[in-house]
Amino acid sequence: MVLHYEDNNLTAAREDVPRPAFRRMCQDITHGHERSTGIPVRGCVSVERERVYRLPRDFVEFQDALVMAGGGIFVEGAGVLELAETDAPPLEPAEVERVRSRTARSRVDRAEEGRPPAGPRRFGWLSASAAPYRPGNKHRDDEEWPHLIAMIKARAAGRSWRGIAGDLNRRGVATARGGRWSEQGVKGSVANPAWWGGRILNGALVKDPATGEPVIGRWDHADEARDGVGYETWVAIMDGVRAARFRRGVDRPGEISPGAAAPPRTYLFSGVLRCGRLNDLGEICRSRLCGNRATGRNAKYGDYYRCGDPNCKGVGRRVAAVDEFLEGLVLDHLDEHFAAGRPEPVEWRGEGKLAGLRQARHDVEASITAGAASWGDVGGLLLRLGRNIESLEGERREHSESRRKDLRGWRREKWGGMAVSEKRDVIARVLRSVLVLPVPEGASDKAPFDPDLLRPSWCRDAPSASRAFRGGRRPVPCPGPE
Repeated sequence: MVLHYEDNNLTAAREDVPRPAFRRMCQDITHGHERSTGIPVRGCVSVERERVYRLPRDFVEFQDALVMAGGGIFVEGAGVLELAETDAPPLEPAEVERVRSRTARSRVDRAEEGRPPAGPRRFGWLSASAAPYRPGNKHRDDEEWPHLIAMIKARAAGRSWRGIAGDLNRRGVATARGGRWSEQGVKGSVANPAWWGGRILNGALVKDPATGEPVIGRWDHADEARDGVGYETWVAIMDGVRAARFRRGVDRPGEISPGAAAPPRTYLFSGVLRCGRLNDLGEICRSRLCGNRATGRNAKYGDYYRCGDPNCKGVGRRVAAVDEFLEGLVLDHLDEHFAAGRPEPVEWRGEGKLAGLRQARHDVEASITAGAASWGDVGGLLLRLGRNIESLEGERREHSESRRKDLRGWRREKWGGMAVSEKRDVIARVLRSVLVLPVPEGASDKAPFDPDLLRPSWCRDAPSASRAFRGGRRPVPCPGPE
């Protein structure tokens, strides 16, 4: 085994979910080698075929790749499958939909009957066990339960998610997976109604149709008389969550699910900026700073970048000042390192194969025109040739697009016409990170912006120290490795 193609956490049963590793594997099989290393690729080995394809569309693409490879091999477990010689897709769309429907019905049935939720172990409950038999997420964990109740009480008393997470980490309390707590991790545990016996399905609480009351699950949950928290506590907490979302302008109708999707990024340097403050553990934090919308009385100061690590007091900077300064640095770096060169022409690896397929299609069509072959005999072959040609033409367009994005031959005039996502892509290719140091003790939070507190680390060799920054400042070396 020389190459691995993995689409982790991506289902193969939905047409709207792209699978980049599967597509790259099919392209490499088609061309007979891996694109960057040149390692020969003549087939695929998988534990089971469902790990490779489930939809007829993916089966056809995989089969075409094996055929174009000239007898490509597919090994499932210990057996060799002759996919290149069969035209039968493994699973019809109707069967995929039936499997999906059965899974959804099972989830609804479990919720309505109050059975314990399936899936990974949740903080506060014991995991599944075979000997002795014990279902997961049914019986509470006596060691973790007091911490869960304390989290709920702290939030009900007005403590921030970040503050709760910081307290847990300082006390050495690990998550269900053994990691450190984050704001979202605490919010997910407290906002989940499982701790009082409820369950959310499709964004709404599961209720008894006859009474309209929430269905109480048949697993260990909080008792208001014993634990001091219950359903009313959860309602009050979630009202606070909705109010906070409304103030931030991201309020959504209906009940709020802890796993709601976040809006797309609109800030140039979110994720590039790193916190340079010493955290509660005595280490340089280095957590990512993300852009935040300024609201309320702070709206007049504009949006800001902020470190959200619960173990750190954090640093923050106004977006406008940071973006103006760092954009200048990035543009100067591009002008110095990329403006003089030209993109090196990289030949697309499939030109010969595409030309051969086009010639084959032309020959088959000519044979039909001349009466040497009938459509019934070669119709399937023509359809396959058409699919293969279309696939290779799409790959060639992607290759041309990647060459267009090559930074060599850079011109500053391009920057003004680029979208935020395009600018972020360029920034990611030249700027590894920017360490944001805290404001010195004694300095006011309202002090003028100080660019010397930003320490950039470039993906390539840093600009010469003799080159002045915009505004006459010199580059500051980044302390220590990333």
